[in-house]
Amino acid sequence: MGKFLVVFSFFYGLLLLFLGVCSLYYDEAIFLFTLFSSIGVFSCMPLIKAIFSNTLKYFSGFITDAKYDDYIRGIVETKNLSQQVALSKFDLDESELNELPPVCLSGYCFDESTHLMAKKGKDSKWRSSAYQVSWLFFSSEQVCVYQYTLNIHTNEEKRVAKQYFWKEIVAFNTFEGAKKIISDLIILQLNLKTNRFLKSVTVNIKHFSLLVSGDELHCAMPDDDSFDKTIRGMKAMLKAKKEG
Repeated sequence: MGKFLVVFSFFYGLLLLFLGVCSLYYDEAIFLFTLFSSIGVFSCMPLIKAIFSNTLKYFSGFITDAKYDDYIRGIVETKNLSQQVALSKFDLDESELNELPPVCLSGYCFDESTHLMAKKGKDSKWRSSAYQVSWLFFSSEQVCVYQYTLNIHTNEEKRVAKQYFWKEIVAFNTFEGAKKIISDLIILQLNLKTNRFLKSVTVNIKHFSLLVSGDELHCAMPDDDSFDKTIRGMKAMLKAKKEG
């Protein structure tokens, strides 16, 4: 049994070393595997791309928090999520947004309904493989929300456009605290079969929510106080609408 553990530890160490080297030379590794696949040596590109993606590099500790943030922002910027695009999803004119200025909330998402990876950075902030952008528009009659969520690890995208009458809204809430989620260590898609390796983690998050009877819409937001004043203004407006 002792010899087996020694041999296993040796080969496991070699595997970790191999993954580390390939993660540092991602482009070169992809080129070589693409070349080998094209000549029929093997066909495992889904596995290789999953292992050496920038997402997994970050969650494996091979790139910094700042580099991962830049990587995510770069992807989101290609998705055309401007105020004009979001507003075009509703039958509203910009002149009708006379109650409050439009609000754009964005941040890492920790939605339990999606498979994601989570990690606490060296700056003590939690990051995930899912990122969300939400636009909120306020007319005299309605609150309109356009929301885009991207899970870069599973390559899933979700776009939602919802409209709520002021009289339907129960509350605007902000949650800040600990939340226990199931995080994927890795998801590999091979031959239409999903192989998942899971762990339970407790993350510290902050999100905004719009509560109506029978429904609650969550919006990811920065883990700081940059939108606290804006949300206080939204709550004051809701209170005025109810009292009026």
